[in-house]
Amino acid sequence: MTTVLLTVVLACFVYLVFVNVVATAFMVIGAIENAVRRHEEESTDYGTLASSRFTIPVSVIVAAYNEGAVIEQSVTSFLSFDYPEYEVVVVNDGSSDDTLERLREAFELAPYHVFVRHQFETAPVRAIYRSARHPNLVVVDKENGGKADSWNAALNVARYRYVCGVDADTVFEPTALLQAMRYAMPDPGRVVGVTSQIQTAAKPERVLADSPGRRRVDRSLLGVYQHLDFVRAFINNRLAWSKLGFMLCSPGGFQIWRRDVLEEVGGYATDFTCEDIELTFRIHEKFRREERDYVIHCLPDTVGVTEGPTAVRSLVSQRERWQRVINETVVHYRRMWFNPRYGSVGMIGSPFYLLTEVLSPFVEIIGLATLALAVALGIFDIEIFLVALAAMAFVNAALTAGAVLLDDLQSRLYRRRDLARLLLLAPFDMLLYRPIITWARIKGTWGFLRGDKAWNKFERNVRAEA
Repeated sequence: MTTVLLTVVLACFVYLVFVNVVATAFMVIGAIENAVRRHEEESTDYGTLASSRFTIPVSVIVAAYNEGAVIEQSVTSFLSFDYPEYEVVVVNDGSSDDTLERLREAFELAPYHVFVRHQFETAPVRAIYRSARHPNLVVVDKENGGKADSWNAALNVARYRYVCGVDADTVFEPTALLQAMRYAMPDPGRVVGVTSQIQTAAKPERVLADSPGRRRVDRSLLGVYQHLDFVRAFINNRLAWSKLGFMLCSPGGFQIWRRDVLEEVGGYATDFTCEDIELTFRIHEKFRREERDYVIHCLPDTVGVTEGPTAVRSLVSQRERWQRVINETVVHYRRMWFNPRYGSVGMIGSPFYLLTEVLSPFVEIIGLATLALAVALGIFDIEIFLVALAAMAFVNAALTAGAVLLDDLQSRLYRRRDLARLLLLAPFDMLLYRPIITWARIKGTWGFLRGDKAWNKFERNVRAEA
C-alpha cells in the first residue's frame, strides 16, 4: 500500500511540475507579446481612427435577462464608445423583472419597424424598439431562450460587418472598440476575432468613475483574488495563446467576431451551457480543418470591468458553471486532441485544456485522497508537507506577481497602494482562494458527468444610479 501511495504521489508531483513549467513558458511568451503590443499601442493614432470614415462599423450586441439592477449603467457605457459608427442591439430575453421598463424610461424607446433577416431561428420576438434619444440603440423584446438564443436574435437585427458581443453587467472604457478594432482594420480578411482583457469588481461603474486614469481594485479579499485570477488568465495565458495561434477562449464579456464567420458556423450554439469558449473552439476546428488562413487576437488592454461575485457561495456557483462549460466544449471537440491536422490548436491548445482544466479536478481529488491515506498509514510527514506547500505557494505567487507587473507595465493604471496590496496577497492565494476554486471545479466536473445544464446566475450586487 505504501509503494502504491508513493507512486501516486510521484505521479501527482510530475503533473504539478509539468503544469508549472508550461505556465512559466506561457508567461514568458506572454511577456514578449505584451511588449510587442505595447510598442504598437504607442504608435497608434487613435484620433485618426476615431474620426476616419474608413473605420469599420461595429454592431454591439447585448443579451439581458433580469438585469434591471444594472442595465441602465451598462447601456449608458455602451453608448459612450468613442467610435465613428456603431450600433447597440440589446435583447431583453423574456425578463421577469423590470429590465424592459428601465430601458423604456431611461432611453425613451418607441416601436421600431425594421427589416429582420431571420437567418437564425430564435425564440419568438415580441417587439422591436428604437431609442428617441440615441438612434443607434435598438432593443429587441423576445421570449426567454437563453444568452446564445438572444445573441442570435441580435444578429438577425444587426447591420454591420463586425459584431461585438458584451455582457449586460459590464461597463467599458470609451476607447474599448477602438483599441480592439485597430487590429482588425489593417487586415479584415484574416482577422476573424478579437478579444481583450476584462477586469472584475463588485461595482464596475465605480472602478471607472472614481479613479479616472487609474484602475481601482476591490478592497475585499474575494475581490482581490478574483482580480488576480483574471489578470493571470489574460496576461499569462491568453496573450501566449494568441501569439502561438490557438487563442481558444474569447470571453463572453467582450468578444468581436466577423459577421460572415458567425453566419458560416451557424451562429451561437444554444445546446451548450455557454456561448464563448464553444464558439471559439468551433471556429478553430472549421478553419483549421479547411486549411484557411485566419487570426484570432487577444490583447493586453483592459477595456472594461465586469461584475464579480461578492460572496463565496456565488463565486462557487459561477465557477462551477465555468468548469462544466470547459468540460462540455473540450470533450465535444475531442477530435482535435493531439491531432497534427489542427496545428497548434490540436497539438498544444486542446491538450492544454484537457490536461490542465478537464483532468485537474481528478488530480486534485487524488492528491487530497493520498494526503488522507498517508495520515491513516502513519507516514505523513508534516515538515515535508509544509515545505511542499510553501514551494507551491511560492511558484504560484511568482506567476501571479509576473502577471500583475506585466499588466502594470502595459497599462500604468494601478495605484501604488493597490499594486502593493496585490503583490503582498498573492502568496496566500493557495490558502485563501485556491481551495474555493478547487471545490467549484470538483462540483462542476460532477455536474458535467450528471449532464447538468443549469446557468447558475448569481444575484446582482447593489449598484449605484447610472
